[in-house]
Amino acid sequence: MLTLKEKRIAIIGAGIGGMTAAVALANKGIDVSVFEQAPELSEVGAGITITPNATKGLIHLGLDEEIKKVGMAHTQQGVRHFKTGDMIVPLERGEKMLEKYGAYQLQAHRADVHNVLIDKFAFNHADSIYVDHQLTDLKEKADTVELIFSNGQIYEFDFVIGADGNRSVVRKIIIGDDDPKFAGYVAWRGLVPTKDLSENDFDECGSSAFIAPGRVFARYLVRHGELYNYVAFLATEQWAEEGWSIPSEVDIVLDIFSDYNQQVKNIISATPPEELFKWGIFTREPVFKWSTDKITLLGDAAHPIEPFMGQGASLAIEDGVVLGRIIESASGSQEIISRYESSRIERAHFVTEHSKKAGQRFTGNDPDKYSKKDHKNEEELGLFHYDPGSVIV
Repeated sequence: MLTLKEKRIAIIGAGIGGMTAAVALANKGIDVSVFEQAPELSEVGAGITITPNATKGLIHLGLDEEIKKVGMAHTQQGVRHFKTGDMIVPLERGEKMLEKYGAYQLQAHRADVHNVLIDKFAFNHADSIYVDHQLTDLKEKADTVELIFSNGQIYEFDFVIGADGNRSVVRKIIIGDDDPKFAGYVAWRGLVPTKDLSENDFDECGSSAFIAPGRVFARYLVRHGELYNYVAFLATEQWAEEGWSIPSEVDIVLDIFSDYNQQVKNIISATPPEELFKWGIFTREPVFKWSTDKITLLGDAAHPIEPFMGQGASLAIEDGVVLGRIIESASGSQEIISRYESSRIERAHFVTEHSKKAGQRFTGNDPDKYSKKDHKNEEELGLFHYDPGSVIV
């Protein structure tokens, strides 16, 4: 009888979580194919935070040098007053993270992190990535899973991983119609060339979140300081559209954040029109089963998360690394599902719940009264100690 390591595995979705799993499996000599619905492999123009827990996962995959080249390890991060810009809660990062947790916290352009993973996998497995493959159905048979795509292609694999995001087709088929629900926030994301800003638009804190009642403006430098990435959140009950890349207008964002300090307004004003997008934040109720006999989920397909702790991509990286380790040693699909869900569901629920609470704290408090004791960040919750490359699974 073949072990799972000797069988063929399919990953649906070539985002950061899917490609992390692909690299983890390929590193172990496992036959894996990746299917992506888009006509080419690409990521949105946005920043990403890789916290130490996820950085350790990338190190486990042999990507230490590559990820450090594309990420910035800011020495300071902080929560600040929206109007004055004064620091409310300072957070030490940089070398402090390396000393305390064994890895840096890095902030980078999302596409750069994605490309690191793609390049690693494609170096020896370029013919195992299939773009322009939109999954329409899958069927579990006695020993395999049949994948059916909109282009007419049909494949069979021994095990399938659904890494196809918050609107996961795989999830809908195996769990049902638990459609995402609006979380009560609209966000705008922008990328601003720093050459278009003045000296007053920078300070000693490379990464900051400016909080106000009902709003948060988070910004940090990426690409070695060439770009400011920002996300501007508005708490609201009114939102109908869903999408990650809905074009928006600078004047709309400026109007919503008109009472913010001048640095924030200058960054918004300098946003190139083609680099400003809005999206509604959607999430789901946690579920306690991610799998069927030969299919499982990872990343947003399993546990969509509100973005207020910067843990979305980090959780997906953790999933991919842990899943790769389990598949390498599992004797069959039942063992992998049992070990994977036992290892990951409780942690994913814990992080998603605290991310939700972080958004409520940021937008629901008077910044004049906000203090360190109100701020339960990742360090106080112990999230950074986790190492997906060595945790018992």
